[in-house]
Amino acid sequence: MAKIPSEKISEVRERVDIVDVVQRSVRLTKRGQQHLGLCPFHHEKTPSFGVSQSKQLFHCFGCGAGGDVFAFVMRMEGLEFPEAVRRLAAEAGVSLPEREESPQDRARRQRAEQLYRVNAMAAEWFVARLADDEPASRYLVETRGLAPETIRRFQLGWGPAGWTHLTDMLAREQVPAEQPLALGLVGRSVQNGRIYDKLRGRVVFPIHLPSGEVAGFGARRADWIDPDSPKYLNSPESPVYDKSSLLYGLAQNRDEIRRCRQALLVEGYLDVIGLWQAGLRNAVAACGTSLTPRHAQSLARLTDEVVTMYDGDRAGQEATRKAAELLLRAGLTVRVVSFPEGEDPDTYAARFGEDAVKKLVDDAPSAVDFFLAAAQSRYAGAGIAGTVNTVEAIKPMILAIGDPLQRDVALEAAAARIGLAPTVFRRHLSAGRSRDRKDRSSRGAGSRAPAHHETATDRGPAAAAETLGRAVMGPENAATAPGGRIPPGADRRLPVVETALLTMLLDAPEQTLDVLESRGALGAFSHPAVQAVIDAAVAARTEGRELDVHEALTLVQNHGVHDEKRLGMLRETLLNPLSQSHDLNDCVSGLLKQHKKRKLAELRTQSARETDPEALERLAEEISKVMSLPV
Repeated sequence: MAKIPSEKISEVRERVDIVDVVQRSVRLTKRGQQHLGLCPFHHEKTPSFGVSQSKQLFHCFGCGAGGDVFAFVMRMEGLEFPEAVRRLAAEAGVSLPEREESPQDRARRQRAEQLYRVNAMAAEWFVARLADDEPASRYLVETRGLAPETIRRFQLGWGPAGWTHLTDMLAREQVPAEQPLALGLVGRSVQNGRIYDKLRGRVVFPIHLPSGEVAGFGARRADWIDPDSPKYLNSPESPVYDKSSLLYGLAQNRDEIRRCRQALLVEGYLDVIGLWQAGLRNAVAACGTSLTPRHAQSLARLTDEVVTMYDGDRAGQEATRKAAELLLRAGLTVRVVSFPEGEDPDTYAARFGEDAVKKLVDDAPSAVDFFLAAAQSRYAGAGIAGTVNTVEAIKPMILAIGDPLQRDVALEAAAARIGLAPTVFRRHLSAGRSRDRKDRSSRGAGSRAPAHHETATDRGPAAAAETLGRAVMGPENAATAPGGRIPPGADRRLPVVETALLTMLLDAPEQTLDVLESRGALGAFSHPAVQAVIDAAVAARTEGRELDVHEALTLVQNHGVHDEKRLGMLRETLLNPLSQSHDLNDCVSGLLKQHKKRKLAELRTQSARETDPEALERLAEEISKVMSLPV
């Protein structure tokens, strides 16, 4: 698909009012310069979801979700960025003259449209064949207990026994044979080259994209026809079917998953369908493959929590463990349901009903607790070796937790249950984990964000600045590159005084730039992200415009600040701007003082290494000049 020009993206953002868009889903009340409401992305009773009309930003002071109007629509609707832009552009009346497709892109798009058409034809044909086949209908209604409404909702069908029924229908519709071959609907005999139906004698489950198109099919054997054939067949990968990203049931259950902020992850198509019929309409399943990081990211765009409901046998437990680690890495909370022996979500829901399944979900332990209990049971009575094995068993699960606070809480709780000192457990986890070790050292002692029940909104702008300082200020003596600058690309915390000045710049650009320029401080910033924004603001003023908040936040990300929590704290402060009347000059003085300190440290380090008398003399002159600089 062709890219949307950046200038058109900016035009859509300018034409759309984020307050109007958010108010479709959230009841907002204006308080001061922002609008507040209950966050749609997590459960809360006290409003902590803020929207700034002037900055066109939203931010939840509770869960940390935030961004611009595109980010809100993406998260609410489960859309990719281009889809969100197109939807808002249509509403705002902005035409999107996309860049012309290359011949290769056009050919790929046209081929995908043709393949979707063939899948749609096949799906309708399978549905019609089910109505004509009494044994297949009886299997779904009597054996599986599915109501007609459920069968219609999931567009279930039947592939008749026989070799060429579907093949003949597609030929009559003049569909080129290569298209159903590419989709795996038909196969070609290696003996005689003839085309034959692959999903014959099977109950067929169309697999829909969230947008409604049929991407592929799953098919269960008819035990009354061929009990020895493979139980399930699935469409192969094709130009329109990517198993690594598509979840069965997401098309039907996406809205409920987004509303209740929870997804039930099951193993099979009939588990999704059985739970839906019982009233639990937030279940999804991978399509004939293991869960992948792309599946996890798809769920993370819609929800905060995933409850796994896999089989309790050894294979199911291993699949649960792998899925839990992927989901935790995606930032999701993960809990694990265990069904009684011989039961699965489909049969359990049919026998005991919605309330019984909900109770299992409500009582489900976290993934860490579940696998810790399993490890302790397995290694019970093994003494020191058992403790070591238990730690090794639970270690990957804790390391997978992306949120630093949740990881620390899980670590402390697991250490207590195992009987280890938290410091011993933490030291063991730190070994061989460079990424998480770096994250922990950058957080530093006492730098955790405030608890969710106490927001920066409640505590006012001064407290918001203090919170931001704790969250983004790095060690004063952090290693820097030559010139006193933090190395480009380093995900370092923003120094507190530089962050305060960045906030002031975005809130009052002219006044901030005037003071920085008059005091010779435009180039005195140590963090490349902040300096990039300052430089962009100067360039924008030269061009006769103001720097856009979204442009500034993009620059911050592009120059080394990648951690969403730090970006969230910056958004939080932007929604509660600092006072400009008395803090600006003090902040510039602090900036110049830090710049002077870094410059002197650099020159003195050079002097200590220098042996040439003339060079030493030049360095001494530079040190004298720097020491005389006003701050």
